[in-house]
Amino acid sequence: MTSWKTALKGYTKQKIWLFLFLGFSCGLPYNLLGYSLSLWLKDAGFALAVIGFFSLVFIPYSLKFLWAPFVDWVQIPYFSERYGRKKAWGFLFQIGLVVSIFALAAFPPQESAWIITFILALCVAFFASSQDIVVDALRIDTLKTEELGEGAGAYQFGYRMGLLLSGAGVVALSNLIPWSMAYMIVGCFVLTGFISLFFIREEKTPLVDKQSNWLSDFIQKPFIDFMRHSGWMLILIFIILYKLNNAVLGRMALPFYDDIGFSKEQIALVSGAFGPWITMAGIPVGGLLVMRFGILKSLFGLGFVEIMTSLAFMCLALLGPSMPAFLAVIIFDNIVGGMGGAVFVAYLSSLCSKAYSATQYALLTSFMAVASSVVAAISGVWADQMGWPLFFFFTGCLMLPALCLLKYLMRGSR
Repeated sequence: MTSWKTALKGYTKQKIWLFLFLGFSCGLPYNLLGYSLSLWLKDAGFALAVIGFFSLVFIPYSLKFLWAPFVDWVQIPYFSERYGRKKAWGFLFQIGLVVSIFALAAFPPQESAWIITFILALCVAFFASSQDIVVDALRIDTLKTEELGEGAGAYQFGYRMGLLLSGAGVVALSNLIPWSMAYMIVGCFVLTGFISLFFIREEKTPLVDKQSNWLSDFIQKPFIDFMRHSGWMLILIFIILYKLNNAVLGRMALPFYDDIGFSKEQIALVSGAFGPWITMAGIPVGGLLVMRFGILKSLFGLGFVEIMTSLAFMCLALLGPSMPAFLAVIIFDNIVGGMGGAVFVAYLSSLCSKAYSATQYALLTSFMAVASSVVAAISGVWADQMGWPLFFFFTGCLMLPALCLLKYLMRGSR
């Protein structure tokens, strides 16, 4: 078990800081495609139905596992030999990301030509999700197992900062300058990731035999390698179960605040503006927990804290629109969410082999996201049938199967 002093020193390493800047670069495009783009489309006079249709631009984030094997295996002539295979892909994707953001900014949305805006946004999503593949793979490849917690914490912290700049930051800028100019300014910040890549030391990976079977190398081998984990099927089930609590509760949080009597202004101030800063405070703490206690013990402890979060929401449902209680719940929920996010990223990273890091991490995150979204889709039905207090008690119970399974997996890891 590492001391707290040693754990804190982990955040002073240069390579950990590099992933803060890379995480910042990865977080920037997301709100450019969601929060900010929705408001820009509304200002341009688009119908709500069309604005809703634009949520489809996030599809590349769910399908990125399809091209992740190229990052693991395919060489880019000259650049892969000079900088490393994954770094070369990273440079290519980031150049494409900056160009596509600038193109989106250069062709402001018009109702008569909305398909152009959609295609350009889809290009941004493709290069952004591809950038994620590279950064996730490099984090797994270049950090030691005991550094994954700090690496995940730094990456998550940077990612959240990127979300804030491309969300609230762009909206604030749009009141002073045109939307296009605001998008171009944020697009320039992607260069923080581009510059950081130069300082990452990528280990050389073996070349693919030109005579080898493409299907075997790209698809079968990453799966076969993952199946070497003892109880790999149980691990996949655990990944789904552990995130169900967050997925179900998170989907209903905003409707819940509104339903029990908080005003839109109160929700925006406490949950929208104050909450994200508390989340960022929790992220580095999650990294410290991993360094101090290890990944599995941290997951187990935070699982029980997640149950307490659900019980805190249940108490708020019983109390009604109490502002002190609302603040307390938001602080508790967001700091636990930040800690849990960092620890879970470290856990997923620890499951991936360095030889197939891009493919395996992309597969695990896509698998988790799709499974959680399917279950969360019926969260509104449960809330209607149970009522808010019982619903939140139920979300807490959703964590119990995950903790039982984790306890079993911890025994097998000894």
